[in-house]
Amino acid sequence: MKKTIALLAAILTTAAAQAQQNTTITATIKNLPAGEWVYWRSQGDDDRRDSVQTTAGGFTIKTNINRGEADFYVIRIGKSYGDYSMTFYYLDKGNITIKGDGPMFKDAVFTGPQFIKDNNEYTAMLKQAPGLKGQEDLYKQANKLYTEKDSAGLAALEPEMKRMREENENLTKQWLLQHPQSGISASLLSQLNDLPLDEKERIFNKLSPAAKENGPAKRLAHSIRVNKLTGIGSMALDFTQNDTLGKPVSLKNFRGKYVLVDFWASWCHPCREENPNVVAAFNKYNSKNFTVLSVSLDQPNGKEKWLNAIHQDGLTWTHVSDLKFWNNAVAKQYDIRSIPSNLLIDPSGKIIAKDLHGDELEKKLAEVL
Repeated sequence: MKKTIALLAAILTTAAAQAQQNTTITATIKNLPAGEWVYWRSQGDDDRRDSVQTTAGGFTIKTNINRGEADFYVIRIGKSYGDYSMTFYYLDKGNITIKGDGPMFKDAVFTGPQFIKDNNEYTAMLKQAPGLKGQEDLYKQANKLYTEKDSAGLAALEPEMKRMREENENLTKQWLLQHPQSGISASLLSQLNDLPLDEKERIFNKLSPAAKENGPAKRLAHSIRVNKLTGIGSMALDFTQNDTLGKPVSLKNFRGKYVLVDFWASWCHPCREENPNVVAAFNKYNSKNFTVLSVSLDQPNGKEKWLNAIHQDGLTWTHVSDLKFWNNAVAKQYDIRSIPSNLLIDPSGKIIAKDLHGDELEKKLAEVL
């Protein structure tokens, strides 16, 4: 009897261990040295992460991806962000292989279940598209000019980059409508940043239930729901967070004024570059019933950096934050997934504009004030 119980316990223990690791990623990369740390993490709200060490010429990751938890994952070799050190891929359960000649993930090939095959098919389609020929070189040049702060050079490239973004968007939409049951369809749809959310919703509604059982689909469904609540013409959702002195501030306290709810962070370079435009608008219209309420997505240990950035950039208006990074409660309430981002609210509390940047903010304020 004892032997039977022990055998049963061993079987159950083995089954539980196997159930906990339903996904294996096996990488074979030439000349990859042993002893390097490989870090991986999900891009979902659950922020799943772990690390393993390489053996000579590869590494193996074993993890568990439950039903509905498929998502984008970043896999990075080493702590630096050097060339080809990272790969960004949609992963679900199953046995996945990565093979490459190096260095790192350069030209690495993924093989495995249907979602891998679909991703490879989609990527091949884009590479073969005549309208996207030279896209990789174009964006390398743009990144170089951005690093060099060559605004004129970037402006000269913008028309061609815009054309390619539109071509990529059109090809992706076609692929999605032809693959409504693919596990990667919702994830690809979520990456079309320039596509209006109502059009995303139209395509999203055509996807099969199975294609919506993953992290990107859940986030997209959430964005669609929140957009219906916070679209232009909707009444702004009230919130309360502490200011720089720890005192609670509520949006409703600003009723009767035009208020720009500005989402930013001290660590966000585009936000810091945009701040002078917000300062100029504030200085010009502050005496005309306009103000700014900034919501910072700074990190839990970033209060000092937050305060320093406020001082350095001359942001002389009300600031609030819960210092929870991307889990900031107001950012989640309004589904803010990139910064800088903002909402312009009229004296009645109605949202009248979104994401006004550059001279767009000044033009809108001149129109309503």
